[in-house]
Amino acid sequence: MPSAVSYRLGTDSKVIFIPEQNRLIIEEDRSEERHLEPLQARMLSFFIQHQGKVQNARTIAEAVWDRSQVSDNLVRQVISQLRCQLNDQERPYSIIKTIPKQGYLFDIEVIEQELSSRIPSGSLPKHLPGNLTDNTPEKQRAKPAVTSNQPCPTNANKDTVKATQPMKRLMIFSIIIAALLTISTSITYFSQSNSEAIDLTASENKKVIPVIFHDIELDQNKDLTVARNVYNYLFFGLNSSNNIVGYHYSQLTPAARKQLTPDAISLKGWIKETKKGYHLKLLIDIPSHSGEIKKLDVTFTKDDFFSAIGDLVLSLKTTISPTTPDYSFANHRVTSVQNYNDWQAISKGISLFYQGKGAESFKGLSSELEMIKRQGRDNYLLEALFSYMSSMNSLNTNSSEDKRLALSYAKEAFEKNPRCNIANISLGLALIVNQQGEQAYPYLFYAAENSPSPLSYYLLSIADQQANNPKGAEYNYQRFSHLSKGQKGQLAELKASLQKSNLFPTAKQAD
Repeated sequence: MPSAVSYRLGTDSKVIFIPEQNRLIIEEDRSEERHLEPLQARMLSFFIQHQGKVQNARTIAEAVWDRSQVSDNLVRQVISQLRCQLNDQERPYSIIKTIPKQGYLFDIEVIEQELSSRIPSGSLPKHLPGNLTDNTPEKQRAKPAVTSNQPCPTNANKDTVKATQPMKRLMIFSIIIAALLTISTSITYFSQSNSEAIDLTASENKKVIPVIFHDIELDQNKDLTVARNVYNYLFFGLNSSNNIVGYHYSQLTPAARKQLTPDAISLKGWIKETKKGYHLKLLIDIPSHSGEIKKLDVTFTKDDFFSAIGDLVLSLKTTISPTTPDYSFANHRVTSVQNYNDWQAISKGISLFYQGKGAESFKGLSSELEMIKRQGRDNYLLEALFSYMSSMNSLNTNSSEDKRLALSYAKEAFEKNPRCNIANISLGLALIVNQQGEQAYPYLFYAAENSPSPLSYYLLSIADQQANNPKGAEYNYQRFSHLSKGQKGQLAELKASLQKSNLFPTAKQAD
């Protein structure tokens, strides 16, 4: 059987890259090991194959993402993360160089070598690198999805690699201290999760701003699809924030409306058709500003829909929650969809997704989504929705093929955009239906922290139940209940499907 191939990168820290394992090893007794996310590993493999040649962002996108419609900003973010992994963080960069107005240059010596001569075969994983089951549950739980603000790995110190016996004892002592701190933190966490049904701290409550979305009205009901497309864009865009949670007014119970009213921001809108397109007016009622009502308006056509409404989402976000230093407008703008008619179908799917609708609710929509894919306008939102539909089908039929498709689609969506909340949630659900709750946790946790929603916290509670962690399940269910404001029907179809599947411990009822 042929030996696995690895590459020695001629850096000062003597890095070995193992493509089949998505792994970097900092040499000298293999003192440090780093796991690369799939996009990072594919990008490093691409640079190795094109060593010494300048590559522009579009070429990199086509090779790494397998599509050209990837923003330059996303390419830069992954390159930045890869530089961190390679300890290439100081300007001027020495490994992945930036060539102004041209692209990027991988300018370092690379030596191909056989892996087996250096690492025992017993240390190799049992699965292929793309399989998310490669890592142990402990590693998976500790390893969240890639984020743009994720800290870089600590630079390896060349002196500490050649550790003497006293240094080794110090390292062991440090590990013991870290373990004790971890146990202490866990005890504190679980004791908090055992407190009363929704005993969240004041700081947690303050972080999340509730926004109630009223249906957007259209004069004379001439084109209700326009109003629905605008509504879905606003709802999806604002819900991509880490401190805003949107609620559909039409779906709120009277008790939930009463509970939300003192603090929630209310959003109402009207669309009027004009000779040049459409005119949208929004009223924003902000209770914290002494009932102040702010107005925003925009004129748009179907041709400039994404840019015009995207700018409006940006204005809304900065009005509701002031911009933070690391804020990026791309967080709240749809960049993966370019076709107005495509958005009509995809946004409907996203709406059903966040409501936890079952397979039956997607029957009329699935053919429209498949048509978009067949016509070559594929994107990570489509892949995530296909994964979700396959997961819901598998819960009803227990089909092994649906389970396989759910995981396959979810991996594709995640690799195309690991920062997409929908991609992370769909991957988490796919892992759950494949009975891999431990591995689902980091993806669902990322989505919940990046953009809190009842769906992400409910699935976190299911992942914890599947992993036999009742205290964690209780805590995350409390978060779900808090965000859903006690609505009995919240995620009803998803919960019914999960309970029907008999794959998990009985899910706790919201009512």
